[in-house]
Amino acid sequence: MSPPRAPLLPPNARTMPAASVAVEAESVFNPKGITPTAEQRAIQLARKPHIVIEANAGAAKTTTLALRLAQALLRGADPRRVRVLTYTPAAVQAFNDAMARIGLAAEVRRQVCVQTFDAFCAERLLAIEGAAVPMLDRAELLRPHVLAAIDRVLHNADERHPDEFTFDGRHEASVEGLLSEFLHLKGTMQWQAEAADRVLTPKLATDLGREYATLKIFHAYEHIRRGGHPDHPVFRAEHDATYDLARLLSDEDAWIGVGADGEHPLAMGLHLVLVDEMHDTNRAMFTVLREVMARNRAGFVGVGDRDQVIHALAGADARFMGEAFDREVTPATRMPLSTTWRFGQRLADAVGKLAQKPCMAQRPSGMADTEVELIRTTDPAELRFQVRRLITERIGLEAKAPLSAIAILLRQPHQSVALENLLLDHGIDHRTHGFLPYLQRPEVLFVRGLHACARNALGLIERTETREAVLRALLRFAGSHVDTGDLSPEQAEDTALLDKLEKQAIKAVCDDPTLAPDFLNNQVLRNAPDAVRPLLEDALDVIDSDDPDTWQRRFVRVLQPQRLAARMMVRQQDIGQVVGNLEGLIQSASGYDHLTSFFRAMNEREMRQHGMPKKHALLLSSIEAAKGLEFDHVILPGLNKGEFALGGHSVDNRNLLYVAMTRARRRLTILCDASRPSAYLRDAGLL
Repeated sequence: MSPPRAPLLPPNARTMPAASVAVEAESVFNPKGITPTAEQRAIQLARKPHIVIEANAGAAKTTTLALRLAQALLRGADPRRVRVLTYTPAAVQAFNDAMARIGLAAEVRRQVCVQTFDAFCAERLLAIEGAAVPMLDRAELLRPHVLAAIDRVLHNADERHPDEFTFDGRHEASVEGLLSEFLHLKGTMQWQAEAADRVLTPKLATDLGREYATLKIFHAYEHIRRGGHPDHPVFRAEHDATYDLARLLSDEDAWIGVGADGEHPLAMGLHLVLVDEMHDTNRAMFTVLREVMARNRAGFVGVGDRDQVIHALAGADARFMGEAFDREVTPATRMPLSTTWRFGQRLADAVGKLAQKPCMAQRPSGMADTEVELIRTTDPAELRFQVRRLITERIGLEAKAPLSAIAILLRQPHQSVALENLLLDHGIDHRTHGFLPYLQRPEVLFVRGLHACARNALGLIERTETREAVLRALLRFAGSHVDTGDLSPEQAEDTALLDKLEKQAIKAVCDDPTLAPDFLNNQVLRNAPDAVRPLLEDALDVIDSDDPDTWQRRFVRVLQPQRLAARMMVRQQDIGQVVGNLEGLIQSASGYDHLTSFFRAMNEREMRQHGMPKKHALLLSSIEAAKGLEFDHVILPGLNKGEFALGGHSVDNRNLLYVAMTRARRRLTILCDASRPSAYLRDAGLL
């Protein structure tokens, strides 16, 4: 017998009098603390079985979905037969908070199951597989398996296209990029949809818009992950449960006799399925959602903002809250949620023009409209001056406002180099989000290592961790290794032993920095591949000149970082970031009399950065990482033609700008080059 259900409302909650309900005479859930807009109330009271809410940024999407749930529970839906699905753990917490905020009773909230898609899929797979699969939830835990897949591909004697592999496979710098590619392949299920029965060739990879090496490594990695067994993987990473369940769902025979009494594991007797942040849905998630709706006589409500689709890296696609849902699940009623509470009408007008949709703002009484300003600069020096002015001006005007109320959002990580130096040199506390501080990026550590060893200046790097990192980066980018003496063939293949010997050699140099020049000559240069050694020697000649002008003119040309990066990395975008970071580093030497003083300043900056408090610091972030956050003042530099819209004018780039602009509450400042402003600024009515 089922346990008695808890009351839906807390003791102090009320229902709307029947006479005030225009839709029909029924009890209406009245939330605590807010007065729903007409749009919210219409969504709450609608009696349609399948609803997709088309929302704008800052329009209280999650709160509105919670209102809809509360009304369904008041109408008799069993909270134990409700599933709320979303993309991230943060979104799960946000929905739980929204239920509490509007006044749903605690006992009811405990009965409503709110999960990420991946957690839901892992739960369902457990019923199928009968045992939990180990979860590797950090990139460092996945790294050995990716490296093993690379090794398997590079040493395959039967490989027909070995010339497609330009990297040597000994480096870890390719791991992060490959994991990103794997995430996209799994989210889109592209291989299953477009090439499952075809033989992988370089031409097929090109037809799929992929690199041949990436696809070969992906297949090797998946073989390792599955341990040669298709039905019970050795491990899973984030989003793998969704992918694995979606693949199973494409095989009808896999479900015969599966589950208790032969029932389908997704036949759960659900009354209601809710999806928050529906714009983040990818093909794998949608495949699972489609089957859930097919196996349960459940109502459906999904909410999303198709202009916030920025998780394209994971295969997110707005079609799954649009025509794909109507075609593959059932035609849905679409309802608008256009009024934003986050910012004022001036910004709402701009983002509405950019996204080509209505956007209305509702501000609390007495709160000023959001200020939107466009500043045109003539050169990088003026850009830095304006950014500093904006920060110090705000600190001066609002002494009580913390720096954390300000965010500088960037399209590409390498844009942070000059800005980080600006903030460090003027003592402005900050933290980075979505990318490493530039001084910790491997290619920058590599160049710092070249200088430190060539000029016998390793001792000027104060932190032991940084000394170790620059020496390790030297070996990785040079394609070198530490001489390990007379090892037996078996020992030479022992990766753990080689790593141990390398760590010992690096520690010895860190403990006695005067050994750094010998380390450079006897380990890095002597053991570098023949194709790389001349590049390093020419780069060292430039460093030996100690002349910033020569450095700026010649260093990138002689070092050819793109060639070095291609030996370590698979994805072109990762290679491009290496070049961008080094170009930013080289440009930042302008104004120094000697390279030695520039690198000394870098070491001093690192120490300042390490000692900065993070709690109330300004945020320097990628746009993607800032999604879901909001700030009093958002600064967007680099809105230039050819700099913001990577790959050309596209929906993804437009969505990124939409997300960036809509993070602002009180003030949005956009900076662009006066000679080449982005066309998106004209689309938004700002030019």
